[in-house]
Amino acid sequence: MLRLLDRTARTLAPFLTGLGAVLIDLLPLPDPGPQSLAPLTTVCVLYFWTLYRPDLMTPLAVFVVGLVLDAAGGMPLGLTSLSLLLVRSLLLTRQRFLLAQPFLVIWACFVLVVAATAGLRWLLASLWWGRLFSPQPVVLEAALTVAIYPVVGWLLTQLHQHVSVASHAARS
Repeated sequence: MLRLLDRTARTLAPFLTGLGAVLIDLLPLPDPGPQSLAPLTTVCVLYFWTLYRPDLMTPLAVFVVGLVLDAAGGMPLGLTSLSLLLVRSLLLTRQRFLLAQPFLVIWACFVLVVAATAGLRWLLASLWWGRLFSPQPVVLEAALTVAIYPVVGWLLTQLHQHVSVASHAARS
């Protein structure tokens, strides 16, 4: 029973942290202005797990996390899912290369992923609502996302190591 619970927790960890990131992304931040900017923590989480455990951050998991973010955030359903699935596909083509690189290269590639995700979401939202939105909030949101990735990546690395240790111990 404990092995099954352990295996289930390890298998669901990427998906659950993705859903947790959605909740963080939707939290209202203290802001005196009418609209606050916040980083896309969900993109950080999905990038990390797609890079290190794509077997657990499956296309279905990415789709569901994106769909939940869209539904809860009032966006057209599938907008974020489509963006994240495209980025996941591109990232997987370079996974082997990235895994052999130091953190700074991984972070630099994350900059490209955030730019692609934010830009695609902006474009799809503009098409959906039939008007061009100002790109300034998207650029600021992307910059905040890039800035927090080292912290999110470090936290997820700790979880990944713990899950790996638990996985090894369960087999012994």
